[in-house]
Amino acid sequence: MFEASIFADRERRARETMRTALESQQAEDSVELFIQHHLQEIEASYWQKHFGTATPTAMQVLESLVLVQQWDEEDLEIHELYDFTLPEDVTNYLICVSFDSQGHVLGISMES
Repeated sequence: MFEASIFADRERRARETMRTALESQQAEDSVELFIQHHLQEIEASYWQKHFGTATPTAMQVLESLVLVQQWDEEDLEIHELYDFTLPEDVTNYLICVSFDSQGHVLGISMES
């Protein structure tokens, strides 16, 4: 098992990867899709409660994501997965960031 500092570093890197993908518009089928879907489907009162506005920016939503699960995968390519979602169990969808055994980000995907 990894030390807590390694988990914290991987979580930080996962968040940076999601942010970079969103900013560079390289996350259309993962981060951006997750955010746009939820901005359209979740009631304005949820956004108002968490952001003080019914229409938060994509970056605000991204920064509010919570890590709900970290796990090791025995797959040949994927070594670890970090799953993020919105606060308060408002959705069953996740943004998953996968790492290889060397700690390099393999990819980002949206899962349900």
